[in-house]
Amino acid sequence: MIIAMLLTFTASVFGQTVAIGHVTAEVIEAVSASASTISSFDLAKDSETVKLGAITVFSGKDITCNVVLKAANLSDASGNAFTIDPTVNNDTNTAVAQANGAQTLQLNGTANMNSNQAAGQYAGSYTVVFAYN
Repeated sequence: MIIAMLLTFTASVFGQTVAIGHVTAEVIEAVSASASTISSFDLAKDSETVKLGAITVFSGKDITCNVVLKAANLSDASGNAFTIDPTVNNDTNTAVAQANGAQTLQLNGTANMNSNQAAGQYAGSYTVVFAYN
């Protein structure tokens, strides 16, 4: 009897787990950009606005994106430096593609130099990010 009871209590129990996931995606048209930037200009004042050029974005029509600009740190061979804060011409930092899918953004910048900034040739870069919703 004891053996019969042990066999009864050693039965295995199996369970099954099911996981279901759902994935959604929105496919948008391809996006490309073309830049005609200005890479050389003369500065004479401590704080001066300069034209940095234009970027044309090609995407689907009526697509909106946010434009994020990061400051440019410029320096010369001697270690002298200053910054340029870039801005978009419409001041909203939002680009909306036209009916043909193109949007041209004029980029400007404010040079933040010291009053005794050394003359010379400075080099640097700025970052432009297009964040699509």
